[in-house]
Amino acid sequence: MGIQWPKWALAVLFLADGTGFGLWAAHVPVFKQNLHLTNGALSTVLLSLVGGAIVTMPVMGHLISHFGSRKVVRVVSLTYVAMLACLAQANSHTMLVVWAGLFGGTKGAFDVSVNAQAVALERHYHRSSQSLLQGCWSLGGLFGAGVTSLLLKHGQTLRFNLSTGSAVLMLAVLAVLPFLPTEKPGHREAEKKKGFMLPDASLLRLATIAFFGLFAEGAIGDWAAVYLRSNMRASLSLAAAGYASYAIAMACGRFAGDWFVRRFSHGTILTGSGALIAFGFGCMLISPSIPIAVFGLVLTGMGIANVFPVVVTLVGRSTKMATAPAISALSTIGYFGFLAGPPLIGWLAVMLGLERALGMVVLAGVVVAAGPILLAMNNREQQVEAGV
Repeated sequence: MGIQWPKWALAVLFLADGTGFGLWAAHVPVFKQNLHLTNGALSTVLLSLVGGAIVTMPVMGHLISHFGSRKVVRVVSLTYVAMLACLAQANSHTMLVVWAGLFGGTKGAFDVSVNAQAVALERHYHRSSQSLLQGCWSLGGLFGAGVTSLLLKHGQTLRFNLSTGSAVLMLAVLAVLPFLPTEKPGHREAEKKKGFMLPDASLLRLATIAFFGLFAEGAIGDWAAVYLRSNMRASLSLAAAGYASYAIAMACGRFAGDWFVRRFSHGTILTGSGALIAFGFGCMLISPSIPIAVFGLVLTGMGIANVFPVVVTLVGRSTKMATAPAISALSTIGYFGFLAGPPLIGWLAVMLGLERALGMVVLAGVVVAAGPILLAMNNREQQVEAGV
């Protein structure tokens, strides 16, 4: 078999998506320092980014149904990486709020369109690729944050870092755009015939699993290192290493995910993933030992790795709702869980303490594990694979 150029072109787009977000996230503290932002002012910046994504995600599904994911992703991918250079020009709180909102909007649009392309790729090769592609996103996030750390350590400025990163990513994206997968003949016409419809029960069931999986991911991203530092008295470097171990485990789990998908049912993978999240994070919360706590985080990362990729694959196989609007709805609901996790944990921590508040992550893992059973997903999966 020759080189599957569409697959690797799409992998580069996922890598660029993750790298761009990693560059942004790693520079948030620099923006705060350079513009002398208070925590409240920084919150408005982050809220603007979130608002931009939530506005564009539902719209993208209908645009993709009309124009096709290949055409749409070409535009939004270039716009997304260009926004990094625009962010670098923000010299006031107001301008940062504006550019963050636009960056968030392009990020949401890119996420929906690139996942629609991933579904087209799976249809083309009749082979699961979601976990590999999501692994590239995770790897890109680690790469973007790591490169930022090195550049800042050597005295480079925020403007230089984001502008250069934007230029490099622009070249990488331009290089792979001609090789992106195309939809099967007649697929777009069939999607248009389905027309507009509200999410059906099966999609909402899958979105529930995605919501809790991404809820756990968002909460861990903001609070795991804080817990290691404040509750377990780990050093700053050890707390950061603990979170890095989790992130690396999640990336490795995603790269191995397609191997599991070819050997186990989607319901079995989701149940196992949820069990790993609940058990691993539970170990971290009850363990008095930092090494055991970090090991629990590693198990949690492996559990979280394939929840969203598996759900996207199942949504892409739905025959009731058009693929792009279905992915758009799923992404909006899941992304809301990702964003709701950190502030909810913070509010609960004020009332109950951080350890008890983080029990919500264990609960989220239990919901993911029980989801395929409680939501009758195995029956739905069989229907989808049979084309019902």
